[in-house]
Amino acid sequence: RLSRQQAARNAAGTTAEDARGTRSALPGARLPAPAVARLPEPMASHDGLRKPPRAVSSGRTTKCVVLVCINLSNLVCHSVYSVLASFFPQEARAKGLSDEPIGLVFAIFAAVIFVAAPFVSHALTRYGKRQVYVAGLAIVALGTVCFAMAASIESLPGYFLWCLCLRCVQGFGSALEETAAYALIADVDPDAVSFNLGITEISTGLGYMVGPTVGGILFALGGFAAPFICIAAALVPALLLIIWTVPDDSAAARAASLARDQQVAGGLQESAMMPLQNLLVRPQILAIALTAVLGNSDYAFLEPTLAGHVEAIAASSTSVGMLFSVTSLTYTVCSPVMGWLSHKHRLGPRTVILLGTAFQSAGFLLIGPSP
Repeated sequence: RLSRQQAARNAAGTTAEDARGTRSALPGARLPAPAVARLPEPMASHDGLRKPPRAVSSGRTTKCVVLVCINLSNLVCHSVYSVLASFFPQEARAKGLSDEPIGLVFAIFAAVIFVAAPFVSHALTRYGKRQVYVAGLAIVALGTVCFAMAASIESLPGYFLWCLCLRCVQGFGSALEETAAYALIADVDPDAVSFNLGITEISTGLGYMVGPTVGGILFALGGFAAPFICIAAALVPALLLIIWTVPDDSAAARAASLARDQQVAGGLQESAMMPLQNLLVRPQILAIALTAVLGNSDYAFLEPTLAGHVEAIAASSTSVGMLFSVTSLTYTVCSPVMGWLSHKHRLGPRTVILLGTAFQSAGFLLIGPSP
């Protein structure tokens, strides 16, 4: 750019000198001032480097592909959690399981995520975000396919242990996938993190919503194995697209982790990790954590209990699945509205939390006497 401007100045100076020479040769003559053409400048990116329009367009396309893949895989992974609601309790009771083991099969998924999520952050910094994300999707797909074999197990203890272990595998894979997904979203477009995270929450609600409905339909069409095989197959395209579009950051992550460990060992830098107990002793964090636990417990609480009461009046497993999808549909529709109302210049987060807890309590009180 500087060389072009300098060339333009030199051309302007030369033209001016020629004009002055002409004026001196012809006294009294007025010549129009020469026009200096402006040279077009190439497009500039946010980092100051000049990029052609095709490169900018290609970068935006890659961002869109990555975000679509993350949200689709996030939807499928959360449908893995909810797909059992429409048919598994009935099938498990037919095998001879009681309500307590059935509830444990549902609950162990979220329990593994709760335990594994803090350790996933170490894996992200050591092995890279893409590697952890791909590993999570692969583990979820493998555990889901293996869960389809549970119907062929005749032994009651073997059936229960098989389902329990595979739900642990699914929960561990979901912990890897979900934690790495948020980190990838922050890296893909740092200027629109809040908006992209809001879209991810919508895909989460859609996953909870479509899981029971799709599970009930596939179970009616193809039996016990069909929902699990279809869900596992849906994860494969997203996994391959992530490998193709997201650059491998494992080498950079290992180098940064090694440098950080050396600095901490040499006393040049303090560890950035804060013990969990130091967070939980703060009243604000403890209150928010307890509220989040209660707010997310309604779906998990109703899955193993309500289906047994509803199956007496429901026409099919598809109807049971649609009933469980109502909560997820409401969650998906209301999430953007609640986010807008939570702004400090409107209702504020404290008021929205109190209203949500009150509505949830009223809902449980109304569901209780309904059967």
